[in-house]
Amino acid sequence: MTNPIQSYTSWQPLEEVIVGCVYTPDYFDFIEDVAVKNQLQQILAESAEDLDNLQRTIEQYGARVRRPDLPVKEHWVNNQTADDPTAPLPPLTPRDWQISLGERLLRVLSLRELDSICSDYEADCPGCVIDPHEGNWNPDHPLATAMASCIVRVGHDIFFDNSEWLTTAQMEWIRDHALDDRFRLRRAVTEGHGDAVFAILKPGVILSTMHDHNIDYQRDFPGWEVLRINDSTVDAAIAIGKFRYETMDGSWYLPGVKPTENFARFVDTYLRDWTGFVKETVFDVNCLVLDEQHVIFSGYNKSVFDFCERHGITPIISELRHKYFWDGGISCVTQDIRRRGPLETYL
Repeated sequence: MTNPIQSYTSWQPLEEVIVGCVYTPDYFDFIEDVAVKNQLQQILAESAEDLDNLQRTIEQYGARVRRPDLPVKEHWVNNQTADDPTAPLPPLTPRDWQISLGERLLRVLSLRELDSICSDYEADCPGCVIDPHEGNWNPDHPLATAMASCIVRVGHDIFFDNSEWLTTAQMEWIRDHALDDRFRLRRAVTEGHGDAVFAILKPGVILSTMHDHNIDYQRDFPGWEVLRINDSTVDAAIAIGKFRYETMDGSWYLPGVKPTENFARFVDTYLRDWTGFVKETVFDVNCLVLDEQHVIFSGYNKSVFDFCERHGITPIISELRHKYFWDGGISCVTQDIRRRGPLETYL
């Protein structure tokens, strides 16, 4: 049987991908404050709509889409009403937790909601799924604090972001257990989440951000054209009045509304694992390449779209209305499993 896993780059034609999920609104029916409940359930409902639309968009271009499971509602709700009711992040951002490295799927974090999908791949190709935690997260494992989003694949070359999110020891573990001698390890320091710092749209074409100051493009990608975006995406949104900026600290925002004090307190207390620090995120770089001619973005940016069109790339918008709340863009909420094309050298 054909190996279900094969992904050497971020731009070869996409054949199979995982798209994340959020909890359905009824998971939070137990909230007593009606205003807080309504606001949160609206975010969940609209986020689900956007993710379903993203799935349809990807499927229109011929790729298969898999979706994570959700935990059993009754068990989940009981956990939230215990002594520590902090709600865990829904299975929204699979790119943070696992990555396809050639013909293997590395589960940097064993997320229960992805177990059934990964079990299917393992059944089709025994040994192709590498789970260092063996189904249960082990805080003492070398990869316990690693993030898969710190790894960028460029054919034979694989870039590792050596930072607090992916240390040298963690990079060496991945080299020894998930890679073979076909691959060359390269270091790139982007202070975490390399997929939100630069994106390769096709050979020779890179989108980058103001967080790339430790990347030497002339050395690592000689002759490639780089478009650098110097502002976070939220800065532009704030400038046109999309957010009530004065009420927030840069962690998360809601479009078109001013969060009530109770809702802000609920998010910062009980949903603190859901949000990041969106003020520094550049969502225009956090995209999904379908093939060398089509790329999905979560919103419009004139300079980015002009850059794409100049390189024969058609930008496609699949909106994520609440990316400023979740701090997750198109790349974060997707994880490619299979792309069509051989292992090649690009650098």
